[in-house]
Formats: sequence, structure tokens, C-alpha cells
Amino acid sequence: MVSSQLWPPVVDPSTLTRQVWDVETARSLPGMGRALQLYGGLIAQCALDQYAGDEVIKPRPPLLALPDVHLRARSTFVRVHVEDYLLHGNAVHLVTARYADGSVRGVRWFPAHMWHVTDPAVTEDGGVDYYLNGRKVERRQDVVHVQRGAAEGAPWRGVGVVEEHLKTLNRAGLEEAAESKNLTGGGVPSVAVIAPNPTLTKGQAEEAKDTWEEKFEGPGRRPAILPNGTQVVPLGWSPVDGQMIEARKMSLVDVANCCNLDPYWLGGQSSSHTYKSPGPMFLTLTRTSLEPVMSDLELVWSLAWLPYGRSVRFDRLQLTRDDFATEVQTGVAGVAAGLITAEEWRIRQGLPTEPEFGQLRKPGPAVPAGPPGPPALTVLPGGGNDDQEGAA
Repeated sequence: MVSSQLWPPVVDPSTLTRQVWDVETARSLPGMGRALQLYGGLIAQCALDQYAGDEVIKPRPPLLALPDVHLRARSTFVRVHVEDYLLHGNAVHLVTARYADGSVRGVRWFPAHMWHVTDPAVTEDGGVDYYLNGRKVERRQDVVHVQRGAAEGAPWRGVGVVEEHLKTLNRAGLEEAAESKNLTGGGVPSVAVIAPNPTLTKGQAEEAKDTWEEKFEGPGRRPAILPNGTQVVPLGWSPVDGQMIEARKMSLVDVANCCNLDPYWLGGQSSSHTYKSPGPMFLTLTRTSLEPVMSDLELVWSLAWLPYGRSVRFDRLQLTRDDFATEVQTGVAGVAAGLITAEEWRIRQGLPTEPEFGQLRKPGPAVPAGPPGPPALTVLPGGGNDDQEGAA
């Protein structure tokens, strides 16, 4: 017995009256697209390192440098997993190669919608069987499955943002569709001309309108000579259009809340961060939003890829490092207090511990320059010195 896809179920769009019903329609929302770029782009910048306890192991193994050779970049591998984790609630890849000792050599990512799972209650040993494009994966340990929480009634799969907040995302889609319909099906006049003639007929009004458009249409500016009493009133957006703009702002806040982000990061209304240093801003973003995603990926990948006692970790320093001026001030204070060494600070900045000009040394006190001495004696070839001595 094979259950439906991890998520979403296969639904014929023609039978629906919704604007958002699956991952692809949710991805088309601008706010959701920004959230995915933020999560995937930031986490993908962080390199993967192997740790034994709290000590990083160098050099970095090939598996962590390029897990899936078909994707041609570690950043792409991380990005697609983050997007599947957020949208579908399940990020899955398959171990495709192992070394002689059984350790993982290479993996391959497959989109979440290609995977099916079975209810553990119907299997002989109570385990979860995985099906890839309808074919059963014989070795369960070759399937590396990262879940976002656990679905109610089906704890063997995760729950994505789309499935969890489908009603909210659909409302945002309906608002966008309504606004698009208003702008496509109707227009707002830019100016209203109130004629002083109370008996103006419809034909005269249409003729005057055509004359106005013919004369004043285009980028040029021309003088208008109008009868006494004529009023020209500029028009803006209608109240309905104004409400749509406010609704769009609130929908952007809702999408940010669905994705566990401060609305500031999606361009929504929030507190100002203009004068804040990037270090504390990204530190808060990492701890509140990115860290839950990164931790789930790290834990599952560590158990599936590495032997016991080893772990996979993202290099978060790429996100939490402050601007260079602030880092220098902090480093000087830390080195002076004996908390870190100059070499450790250089490692934090991604610099070599020993620069090209030699070993780092603590600069000594400046020596004041003394009075200028006599000019140096120039040695001339061919007995020039004897002539100088005789002249002296």
C-alpha cells in the first residue's frame, strides 16, 4: 500500500476555485518568493564542515564540498533542500555511492513531490518504506529524509508552510487576482473637467473629451484656454484601490509570519533597522528564523553521512560576522583582554594566520627621530677618494 505524495496531493486545477492550492501557486506570490530567496540564499552561503566534538576537522571531505555532483554546486544542493523543507515540509535525497567501509561517498537530491511513503502500520516490521517515482527503495538507510515537524495523523512526514497556512496564502492570492482584475478591466481617469454649461449634452461632452485628448495627450505641455467657470480636478486612485494597497501590505505581513520572519526582511511594515549594525541584525535573523532550519538539516545529515561521534555543521560565521570596522574594534578589545589571540581573530576574518610578510608581531613603541646626521661620503671609482682627501 502506497500513500499519496509527501505533499501536495495531485489535484486537477480545473476543479478548483482557489488561487493557491499547491507549492507552485504559493511560490508565485512575491512575498513567498522573497522568503525562499532569503532562507535558501543565506543558508547556502554557509560552508559545510565536519566536526569531532567541538573541533573542526580539516581538510573538508569531498562529500561536504560537493554532496551531489549532478547539481554541480554545494550551494545549489543546500538551497533546494531548504526550499523543499519550507514549502513541502520534507527534504529528501538518496545515497547513491558508498566507500568500502560503508561510509557515504555521494548522494543525489530528488524533489519532494517525487517521493511516496507508506504507513508504518501496514509494513511487516513497522518501518517506513519509501517509493521514488513509484519504485520502492530497497535500502531504507539510503533515504535521507529531513522533516519539518510531523503531520497530524501521519508523523512519518513533515508539514510545509504551504500546507500549514494554505488559507492565508490563498487569501493573499485572491487579493492579488482581484487587484489585477481591477487594473485590467477598468481604468481611473487622471483628470475631471467640470464645464460651466448646465445643459451640456452627452454628444457635446464626448466631443469635448476627444478634443481634450487630442490636444493634451502626450509628454508635451501645452496651454489650456477654457471658458470662465470651468473646473479641472486631478484624480488619484479610488478608495477601493487604496484599500487594495493596504490589503497588500497586510498580506505581506501575514506571509512573513507564516515563514517566521520579521516583516522588515520582506519589505513589510516593521520597526526601522536603518541605523543598526549588520552583525546584530543577522544574528537575530539566524537565531529566530534560520537556526531551526539549519539544525534539522545538520542533525539528519550527520546521522546519515558520518560515523558516530562526527557531525555536520554550517559555518554560521558567514552570517554573524559584523562589518570590518566593528570587527576590528571588537578584535582589538578581545586581544587586549586576552580572550583571543591575533591569529584567532585573523581566522575569524578568513585571513591566513601568517601573512606573506612574516610572522605576526606585537608592534613596539614608536622611536622618535633624532637630529639629522652628516651626509654620507660618496665613494668614487678610480681613485676619486684620493682627490677628495687631497682637496681636504
